[in-house]
Amino acid sequence: MATKKAAAKKAAAKKAPARKSAAKKTPAKKLGVADQIKANNKALGAALAAGDAKAIGKMYTSRARVMPPNADFFKGTKAITAFWQGAFDMGIRGAVLKSVEVEQLGNTAVEIGTYTLSTGDGTVLDKGKYVVVWKKDGGAWKLHHDIFNSSVAAA
Repeated sequence: MATKKAAAKKAAAKKAPARKSAAKKTPAKKLGVADQIKANNKALGAALAAGDAKAIGKMYTSRARVMPPNADFFKGTKAITAFWQGAFDMGIRGAVLKSVEVEQLGNTAVEIGTYTLSTGDGTVLDKGKYVVVWKKDGGAWKLHHDIFNSSVAAA
């Protein structure tokens, strides 16, 4: 009888870690699209703070377009990486992105929000609004079409 109890405890102990591990993985998969996009926005802000244009470029689909004010399209990973490197060269080192609304349409999502761009010392350079069309790409949500414009009056 004692042997059966010991075997049952061993079996329960082996199952317990598997449950914990599965529980840890499940919430990430069950995150709604809005939460995934908010997490991606935080990652973009962290890459901006680190000055990592390549990491930001990888957050976009291969056919993505960035449409900044007063400029033409930046199409594809190479051009978008160069765009963000140019932002770093201008002194941008911080971004706060606040998602206002996210609407999912299958493997596409549309996000509207606000942004604040700043220097490394926290000086605000610009505030504005944006629209991003996100695409599910290889299981991850990536920026596909990214357009933004300032809410600050022109000088």
